[in-house]
Amino acid sequence: MKFKKILFTSVAIVVAVSSFSRVSADATVQKVIDETYIQPEYVVGYSLDDSQRSQTLGTLGYNENVDTKPVKTMTPDIYSSIMNTANDASLQLYSSVKIEKLGNNESLQVNIVTPQNITKVTQDMYRNAAVTLGVEHARITVAAPIAVTGESALAGIYYSLEDNGATVPQENKELAQEELKTLSDINQANQGKEGYDENKLNVALTDIKTGVAEAKKGNKNLTEADVRKIVEDTLANYNLKTVLSAEQVNLIVNFAINLSNSAVISSDNFVSTLNNLKNSIVSQAGDSFKNINLHFDASQVLEQGGNFFSTIWNVIVNFFKGLIG
Repeated sequence: MKFKKILFTSVAIVVAVSSFSRVSADATVQKVIDETYIQPEYVVGYSLDDSQRSQTLGTLGYNENVDTKPVKTMTPDIYSSIMNTANDASLQLYSSVKIEKLGNNESLQVNIVTPQNITKVTQDMYRNAAVTLGVEHARITVAAPIAVTGESALAGIYYSLEDNGATVPQENKELAQEELKTLSDINQANQGKEGYDENKLNVALTDIKTGVAEAKKGNKNLTEADVRKIVEDTLANYNLKTVLSAEQVNLIVNFAINLSNSAVISSDNFVSTLNNLKNSIVSQAGDSFKNINLHFDASQVLEQGGNFFSTIWNVIVNFFKGLIG
């Protein structure tokens, strides 16, 4: 029995150390921006010809007399490496980005300076995904000289961060990409549909992510049923549950489940950054949120619903802990 106690304690220590390492790695994303982005960073797409490259850099605000750091180019080789995908030489990469640091008291900003050419991803979708990546405060500018979806722009941010020494966990990249694709696909499919509002979708996502993070703090055994309840009740609060299809709701649930198992939600500033993003979207949305409960706490829906599945799971876990000693 003594051996079992030692074994259980050792496993707990290993898990705690592992969790601490992952959280520390996440934190370096903002730390690198704060410490190394003395000048803005520019990452341009490999597929741009010389004229398009010059045009795009100009649109992003590049000034060769001031911006002395080399401009980075996102090639198919680099893209496949940082995204952990098969190398595809035919990959077309036109989206380009500029990343600048901001003061600690400033909010995360994204500006699409060629909105006519970024056809699928909006500014707030980029901001939501950047928070999931681990960015807390920075200014990101996106541009493309021709019509593209804009989904590859995040890869340019990963490249810049990692090239400057940041540790960007693969799970964070995959989560940010999953979120961006989920939001953009749902938004595109529901354009013009009665009752749909893109601002509400983005704010709902901030509440869902906050709810998952807060619920995870109070209950380490957050179940799939718990996560689904957070998602569905949040969408209902924003009058979106009956607007979105069951498949679209499931996409959000799957993302939220993956998020609940990641380390990024343990970051000290994750929730506060989401709150800043939420307030920013609401303040610019006009009457979109009239008669909406903006103080909705997604983490509380589990308590209101009895958190039945988690309660049962905790009883089982505690029972076996008792057997161990």
